[in-house]
Amino acid sequence: MGQGKRWAIIGAGNGGQAFAAYLSMMGIDIALYDTFQNTVDSLNSLGGVTLSGNGKKTGFGKIAFASTDIAKVVAEAEVIWVILPSIYHRSIAEKMAPCLQDGQTIILNPIAPLGPMEFRKALDDCGCKAEITLAASSTLLFACRLSAPGHVFINGQKQAVSIAAYPSSGNSKVEALVKAYIPEFNFVQDILSVSFENLNFAFHPGPTLLYTAMIEKGIDFEYYIDFVPSQTKLIEAIDRERMELCKIYGVTNAVDAEETFRMMYGYQGDLYEMITHADCYKGIKGPKSLAVRYLMEDVPYALRAIQALAKVAKVDTPAIDAVVSLAYILLGDKLDEGRTAKNLGISEDATVEDIIKLCRG
Repeated sequence: MGQGKRWAIIGAGNGGQAFAAYLSMMGIDIALYDTFQNTVDSLNSLGGVTLSGNGKKTGFGKIAFASTDIAKVVAEAEVIWVILPSIYHRSIAEKMAPCLQDGQTIILNPIAPLGPMEFRKALDDCGCKAEITLAASSTLLFACRLSAPGHVFINGQKQAVSIAAYPSSGNSKVEALVKAYIPEFNFVQDILSVSFENLNFAFHPGPTLLYTAMIEKGIDFEYYIDFVPSQTKLIEAIDRERMELCKIYGVTNAVDAEETFRMMYGYQGDLYEMITHADCYKGIKGPKSLAVRYLMEDVPYALRAIQALAKVAKVDTPAIDAVVSLAYILLGDKLDEGRTAKNLGISEDATVEDIIKLCRG
């Protein structure tokens, strides 16, 4: 299985190196792209990546090569994995656009809401004519950390990860390519379902802003365990807006945040009790600055995408709007413009039905 397959991985961070080793041990030739020459040199010198910890596979995964030349890495690759934060998706699409070939499949792993829509528009804006299949997953397969270049420790491996092609008429093609290697992938109705499943935009930006005084005074705290009831109340308000949009956009598998948390971890009690007593959250420290991923990524690349969907649906989202407005007031030009309707390619007269058709094909 896998003989003759060449897959590319864009991004040699924690997730990229973990995937490189994991897929290599399954018999796939892997080429890795990264912007940092020292990372590339280290990986080429080592010849691959060693996985340790609690994953289904551990050991040494050989890579074909690593390079800072993206054209070399994606050339002839059957599947191209983009394993980068959402803030880099547009720029990486622009770099890849001239290099892509007919028949290739690109998987964004993971995404913030509507990532494939932004990626597709970036390719189109660059004049990319290659006939490619685009897909995206809701989260990384691994919870992992990079101890050194070429050495990744797996804290845990998820049992199920939602994924869909964009449009989802391509689900069967993507599933045929990857399911044998990643059986944990659960192919769902469309990218809207994947987008709304990721609860980072409810759990991260709002509570972080409510920690502003502690962050700016340099007080040490644990992000989840030190929640107060008001932070959970804000999460629940944002989640109600999410659930309303799920109903409007026909996302049939949506579950509210409290029930999701209960199903994932088996805890009892209300959302506040579960968050503040969760063993899995103990030791997760609060940020030292407002210039943190919880705001820098989850506001422009998650909440703004949700706002775009809400505008099309003509639905008010006061909780989400308040968090976005406050984040831009406090951080100003530090925040990207993000996934506005314009940057997603959503026209002013688009309807809910238009969005659903785009996502399902």
